[in-house]
Amino acid sequence: PLRPGCLITEGSRGEGGYLKSSNGERFMERYAPSLKDLASRDVVSRAMTVEINEGRGVGPDKDHIYLHLDHLPPALLHERLPGISETAKIFAGVDVTKQPIPVLPTVHYNMGGVPTNHFGEVVKVKDGNNDFVVKGLMAAGEAACASVHGANRLGANSLLDIVVFGRAVALRTKEILKPNTPLPPLPADAGESSIANFDRLRYASGSQSTADLRLMMQKTTQKHAAVFRT
Repeated sequence: PLRPGCLITEGSRGEGGYLKSSNGERFMERYAPSLKDLASRDVVSRAMTVEINEGRGVGPDKDHIYLHLDHLPPALLHERLPGISETAKIFAGVDVTKQPIPVLPTVHYNMGGVPTNHFGEVVKVKDGNNDFVVKGLMAAGEAACASVHGANRLGANSLLDIVVFGRAVALRTKEILKPNTPLPPLPADAGESSIANFDRLRYASGSQSTADLRLMMQKTTQKHAAVFRT
């Protein structure tokens, strides 16, 4: 079964690691005859997904691929990929000097889902207005979605968020908030409804476990909304 993911660096392929499907084929030779396992991440991710979708994945559910590092000298693995070796041992129970690592493609960086305008003000749909500003609520960084890029990107977006939208939020706050503006009175039961909602979920006794539901959602999104989106 799929497990919570840990990032396995592309350096694993750079150091000589290669991918294999359930029939033992180094399939990247078919998808990228020249670069093979050193092809770019998008090519490798698509190839892995095709192999899994066509039934050549490994494991009981045929839902992942094997990354082999076991042909490399243990001294090299210890020197160049110590973190990967440790991660594989802890989370997959794999000794990379003797066994392959179970892997599958995923997105490296996900932007958040709180919609904002270019000032960093949170917006929502209200009375047909898609850009209704939620007064006093702002978002920037990984929680926000300012709609300037897609979901599958790298950490440069974090820098963009800080330099551009973090600054925009500060400037907008300065513009709309007057110094010494009093805070509205806080209800005596502030936060109680949130705690009650949390407890409702925490102490629920339904017929379906959270773990089973999470696994179903993980498999569904991995199959239909990870690399290929239709």
